[in-house]
Amino acid sequence: VESFSEQIRSLRLLLFRMTTTYSSQGLLEVQASGPPKLLNFKNDTAVSITSEGKSLSVNSYSFGTVKGNVKVCKGRWFYEIKVITYSSYGTNLRFGWSTTNYAPESNYDGCGSDGDSWAWDGTRLCHDERKDTSVKNYGNGFSNGDVLGCSIDFDSREIRYTKNGKDLGIAFKNVRNSNPLMPCISLKGSEISVNFGPKFQFPQIGFYGLNPTVSPEQKKNLLNTFMKYHRLGADLNDSLSRDLIKVKGVMALGGDVGASDPLDPHLLLLAWKMRSKRFFEFYDTEWMVLWANEEVNNFEDIKAAIHRWIKEIKSSTQDFKSFYSFSFDYMKLEKGERATVLEKQDAQMLWELLGIHKKFKFYKMWLKFWEQSANKGITKDEWMMLLQFIDKVGGDIKNYDENDCWPLCYDEFVDFLNESM
Repeated sequence: VESFSEQIRSLRLLLFRMTTTYSSQGLLEVQASGPPKLLNFKNDTAVSITSEGKSLSVNSYSFGTVKGNVKVCKGRWFYEIKVITYSSYGTNLRFGWSTTNYAPESNYDGCGSDGDSWAWDGTRLCHDERKDTSVKNYGNGFSNGDVLGCSIDFDSREIRYTKNGKDLGIAFKNVRNSNPLMPCISLKGSEISVNFGPKFQFPQIGFYGLNPTVSPEQKKNLLNTFMKYHRLGADLNDSLSRDLIKVKGVMALGGDVGASDPLDPHLLLLAWKMRSKRFFEFYDTEWMVLWANEEVNNFEDIKAAIHRWIKEIKSSTQDFKSFYSFSFDYMKLEKGERATVLEKQDAQMLWELLGIHKKFKFYKMWLKFWEQSANKGITKDEWMMLLQFIDKVGGDIKNYDENDCWPLCYDEFVDFLNESM
């Protein structure tokens, strides 16, 4: 039972969160009612914004620059652009992020022209161009119909881009976050549409759309639930744990949502959906953004959402593959950043939690093979190829084609299986 002083300290922390961390600026700030949209902040007459603020065209030979009317300062965020009409003459599109201070000096300066903005123009990365004239090559241009994505990760302080779902790698490192960032787009003689989420054509695992809004009542309920599990095992004097539900709280949460067995997938599913970056510890931002996107209002809604996810991964091959991939990476978190393989006993536990033992006819022989293998663990490539092996081979080892590009361990397993038979 909490002492009176502990109750007071908890109350103070709760009040602190309700007035700061989860004020509109703490989670996400939209500058007007309704979902995020583009903002013609310079009142440029060449800029045309339509489709409820999500379609942009600029009828000019110089840049028209707009921002999204949403600010972010922590977490991991993503938005998409679809190129509708694009002139191949010159550089006609730049997009990325800017601080609230960004204001181009002229229409010839696009996003990325100063130190308060970061942009990609199809083949180059643009940041503080007035001071840094060096060209940083990145990407191979845009075409009509391309779907382009841009993400910001405040944990790693990195900006990345995608093109038609392909991750193009880290674009900017050490992005300063002393000021909130806003989506920023510069365009000339072209037309695009913008998607702030939550549904994307090419969703990026680990990132959220820019529109998880919550009502005051919803925020209160979600925050109270977070605090209930946060208090279990948290040290309120430790600033590093104030934003977390730690392991003891996570275990209690698992029991409350229906996990009755260590091999029940409830908590791993929750970590996957939350894009958790710490092993069985959940950040406040991850918690609030997930349930805002899921339009959850209370704890019963949370339980219903988790049970719905369990059904979805059983019926959707794509969802299961994503969950399966995440599970490998998440289990490695416990071993630290230097871990390159998943230990055999951890792999077996995960395979059974994920139901692989029910899908794979040769599962017992698979475990025996790994028991006698000199390999210390399973690599990510070996882990992911098991799904393809199960799909192609099925229950007949004759379906295995050694000429396909399999990791070596699969050739060795088939030899092991033939020898055992």
